[in-house]
Amino acid sequence: MRPYLKWLIAGAVTLAVGLVAWSGYAYLQHSRETQAQAVLDKARPKFSQPGQAEEAIAALNALIQDYPSSRAAQMARLFKAHLLYQTKKYADAARTYEEARSFLGLKDPYAWGPFVTESLSYCYEAQGDYAKAAQTLKPLVDQASGSYQAILLAHLALLYDQAGNRQEARDIWQRLLSSTYNPVLLSYWKEKLAADKGTAEKTPGKN
Repeated sequence: MRPYLKWLIAGAVTLAVGLVAWSGYAYLQHSRETQAQAVLDKARPKFSQPGQAEEAIAALNALIQDYPSSRAAQMARLFKAHLLYQTKKYADAARTYEEARSFLGLKDPYAWGPFVTESLSYCYEAQGDYAKAAQTLKPLVDQASGSYQAILLAHLALLYDQAGNRQEARDIWQRLLSSTYNPVLLSYWKEKLAADKGTAEKTPGKN
């Protein structure tokens, strides 16, 4: 063993240094997450106070700037977007939701993607850009299932209708008629389908 002793010692030292460095990094990350969460918790009471919306947004901006990659910062982006939407700053809310979606990435570790996408669609709808709202919502509709998909489909049909895409709206109403068994909803879908058909008959040459 003696000829290899220095190599064994060097390997052991390297491993020890690596473990210490990893432990230090993990501790630092945990510490930053804890600090970021404490800042978020301190700002939470302002979220439900309409008169403190600007102050709350400023606190959230500071948190995002100081701890950009933390989970608390991601939550802060969602709270900020919601406050911006509530204060009718729809374009700013849309940009914040887009930023949140880009930080989620493909993995979406917190499963917030559907909420962010649906909220983003509402932002575009509030700005009157119904075509972009429908374009944003459609991928989520395709991924959803069950009653949640039915709710999203109805919203998507209304967006198509408001955007002037009558054929797409009629296709969705017909799809809902074929898959919904609630009598109240069936009656509503039939009314919407009939209304869209009536509009199409009055405006020949348009979908």
